[in-house]
Amino acid sequence: MDSADKDKEFLKKTYDYVIKNGTVIDPKSETRTIANVGINGDKVSVITRADLKGSHSIDATGKIVCPGFVDPHSHADGQLFSAQVMANMGVTSIIIGSCGVGPFPTQSFLKKLYEDGYPINCGVLTPESWKLRDMAGLLSPYDAASEKQIAMMAEWVEQDLLEGALGVSFGLEYAPKTSWEEMIAIARVAAKYDKPVPIHSRAGGWNGLAATREIIKLQEATGARVLISHHVYQCGQGMLAESLPIIEKAHRQGYKIAVDSGAYGDFACPIGSEVFCEGWQQIYDCDYHDILAGTGAFAGQRLTEKTYEALRRDDPDASVTAFVGRPHEVVLTLQQPYTMISTDGGFPNLAPGIGHPQTAGTYPKILAEIVRDQDALSMMDFIKKATLMPAEFFGLKSKGWIGAGADADILIFDPKTVKDNAAFPGLGDPMAAPDGIEYVFVNGVPVIQDGKLVHDARPGREISSEAKLWRM
Repeated sequence: MDSADKDKEFLKKTYDYVIKNGTVIDPKSETRTIANVGINGDKVSVITRADLKGSHSIDATGKIVCPGFVDPHSHADGQLFSAQVMANMGVTSIIIGSCGVGPFPTQSFLKKLYEDGYPINCGVLTPESWKLRDMAGLLSPYDAASEKQIAMMAEWVEQDLLEGALGVSFGLEYAPKTSWEEMIAIARVAAKYDKPVPIHSRAGGWNGLAATREIIKLQEATGARVLISHHVYQCGQGMLAESLPIIEKAHRQGYKIAVDSGAYGDFACPIGSEVFCEGWQQIYDCDYHDILAGTGAFAGQRLTEKTYEALRRDDPDASVTAFVGRPHEVVLTLQQPYTMISTDGGFPNLAPGIGHPQTAGTYPKILAEIVRDQDALSMMDFIKKATLMPAEFFGLKSKGWIGAGADADILIFDPKTVKDNAAFPGLGDPMAAPDGIEYVFVNGVPVIQDGKLVHDARPGREISSEAKLWRM
């Protein structure tokens, strides 16, 4: 069939959906152009300037049409509400299990999740620092693993990776006694199959510089591809001028290192975690009033010594936000060529009115403030960091780009009106939907339509990756 016949063939078709006259941005080819998009089933069939016939037609004049966002660092962990909140801002795929915390075995979790149905796509990392250490009998974060326990955990990691887990994650700050030998043993398993190792570093604040060097040393020692998790939360308190050159030097020398980071400088975590170890005020140069309760009995309140101690004692899983970051360092981190955009959002105990606004506001906040208002990040770079970079890092070959054959995970938004509406508890609703997100397709099915959530849409699919032995 010659090209003329092929042209006639695709023009004759009636597509399930046609998105007309939008500004199509594909980060893979770095193309930005006016075009029509034809969707059939769960795939993009064609992108052309010719007129297309569709069972459903959407006029996207003046709107951006791009791949749906791929969040490389989510903690939604299967909760429906969190997934719908994230879909509201354009997220079509999430990777959970970061910071060493998440479900295990990962593929059993995914099988059950998609038997019940889920709005967006989800892949899982093997969570080493919490679940596996607990399974190995390390009941305290201050327990050091024996040689036998390390071997047990490495075996569990390998089995999980062979079954389809996307990688293995560490939460070193949450498990302070994780030894170098434990890290090496686990990272070598991931390196064997060239699967990524996202790492919540061992410390934040000024201790974060040595912690960043430790991650680079792990990559050097094992060859594992490492992802430095939410770097602005770890070093965004005035240390980025020193931490970023450390990463840049390693990146320039060919080390397989990437960074994920979000829109906020003020991090959330469980109040009972080891982040609030002895001396936390000195580490982060803050005090009780700099901590905001995101969930629990004191949600929306700044803490006092009394309420801090009460939450630590009675509700250690309560999420709190530490207001310790410097806003300009958010922009600086996102501008780096090795940084992809993440949320760190979606904690499973979320509900309307509580939590950290990162779950609902990350991408529209960056679009409105950093791309549109500050012009500190181009639209192409933003879309690449929010889609293609995380998709490629985790080996999601049909996601993160838009073109014939790509998964029909598609976002349509208005660049002039898009903005976040999520606010910290006590100031507004952290889970408020943004403006300007008009359509979100997941596998060819609208989850957001005309700016509104389709409540019963469950088109998401599990994301797994084959474990192949790495070879040059």
